[in-house]
Amino acid sequence: MLLFGLTVVGVFLRANSDLFVPVAQDLDFAFRLMIAGTVIAVIRNELGMSTFGVFGPVILSFSWVVIGPFWGFVIIAYIFIITSLARVAISDLDLGTAHRVASLLVVAAIGLFVLEAAAQLQNLQSLQAVILFPVVLTTWYAERFVGSLTETGWPPATRRLAATLLSIAAAFFVVTYEPLVGLVIRSPELWVALVAVNILFGTVTDTRLAEYLRFRTLRRSLGTKNAGNILTMRIRNREFISRYNPASVMAAFDKGDMKKTLHGLSIPTPATYLIAADESDFQELRTLLETKDEFAIKPIDGSGGRDVLAVRGRDEETDEFLTNRGRLTADEIVAHTRNICVGGVSDYGARREALVEGFITPDGMLANRITDGVPDLRVITLLGFPVMSMVRLPTEESNGTANIHTGAVAVAIDIATGEASGGYQQTHDEFIDSHPDSGADLEFSVPDWEAVLTMASQAAISSGLGFAGVDIVFDEEDGPMVLEVNRRPGLGIQNANMDGLLHRLRTVEAHGDLDQFQSAHNRVRRSQEWATHDWEMVEQPSTDRKTASEVSI
Repeated sequence: MLLFGLTVVGVFLRANSDLFVPVAQDLDFAFRLMIAGTVIAVIRNELGMSTFGVFGPVILSFSWVVIGPFWGFVIIAYIFIITSLARVAISDLDLGTAHRVASLLVVAAIGLFVLEAAAQLQNLQSLQAVILFPVVLTTWYAERFVGSLTETGWPPATRRLAATLLSIAAAFFVVTYEPLVGLVIRSPELWVALVAVNILFGTVTDTRLAEYLRFRTLRRSLGTKNAGNILTMRIRNREFISRYNPASVMAAFDKGDMKKTLHGLSIPTPATYLIAADESDFQELRTLLETKDEFAIKPIDGSGGRDVLAVRGRDEETDEFLTNRGRLTADEIVAHTRNICVGGVSDYGARREALVEGFITPDGMLANRITDGVPDLRVITLLGFPVMSMVRLPTEESNGTANIHTGAVAVAIDIATGEASGGYQQTHDEFIDSHPDSGADLEFSVPDWEAVLTMASQAAISSGLGFAGVDIVFDEEDGPMVLEVNRRPGLGIQNANMDGLLHRLRTVEAHGDLDQFQSAHNRVRRSQEWATHDWEMVEQPSTDRKTASEVSI
């Protein structure tokens, strides 16, 4: 409908081009904007390069158009460096998002003043109007970059920054190619074509270039015939998250409520001491600190081990807590919690919750294979059917977190047997037979595997999410427990298993309908049956199983 309306407008403008083209030529910046936005979209979605936003690179590329690429880059680099240094300097002050960003804007404004003063002393044209908004954007980039360093480490943050600079440069070179800009201005039908290109790429492209590179070893292993079994982000979002986790379910899903559900259904999960959100909760945390020596604090909607504080004990002499961030006082722990809620990982102006829960002491089966951190098991489920799993082992490179994007080792676990089959380290794109720090071998079996999978299935079913990633930890005393349920599970698990998720998910879609009326245990049994046959079963469900109409509720 949109394209039809725009086509009508385009035909009308073409028919009256003598009247409208002169006006368009006076507004050439608007057409450069069309082109730049499309270029950035292609870089992000077709090439798969992660940048700091879409509009930001477009605006910064326009500042390059006005003052030139050299000075445009120099000014951006200058503001970025001074605000990044300021961000690092105030990182330990726990200012909260609002005051931290305001402080950076003050630093950027001072930097802009120095730049403008130098320009006037040299009798150069004032740059104030041209670079004001780009300076604000660059300040935001510095804030996000330094924040990303603490959350994901240098490599991911640097790659994202480099991709942003590359996209700015690409947009600049395209929008300064005058023959192209002139052609677009003189051709109203191309205005419609740009919208059509964005709609086409947004709906047709299933695999981004970055995913071809990310799964290149897996693609070679599967061969041309089976390469289509790989689940890409576009297919995951369109065919599984949108279908099985609709917007209404995603909006209602809350990890705090999920913890209450797990406790209420007696599904094992770490003890929940407190969900903190405001000052009254922080006071309650202070009281809690008087009696608890071992616990963990993390953003309730966080991921990848970001801002997690693990407290392992207390020094009786100094009354300081021993944590993964060094020795901290009770005041510093409360400040960290407050920063989670009103700063740090929270969006600008938003308030989030921090979860205070029992500390996990890893079971020897996995603890003996690592030197630090808490390993976990990730199980991908569809409609409660486990389809793929891996154990994630923290490393020194991952700073003790079970995040495969920052260096944790992913170990494939067979759905049918619970047996491990070697490790994969995504940050080095290599398969390994032993842990890089401990040297321990990566061949083991998960005890009581069927019961563990059943626990994952129960958690997924109780969450209301049709497509989910369930994380399970193994405690030394309490055994396996559900740590959390994720609504957008990642795709790196496919490299660890050297198999694609898509054909397994299709197997569940083809044969799992009637099994939705079965218990979690029966769904696990069914998944293990499919896994035994390499997820290639095509027979109809056996007749001794009840149909939907035969199931009593």
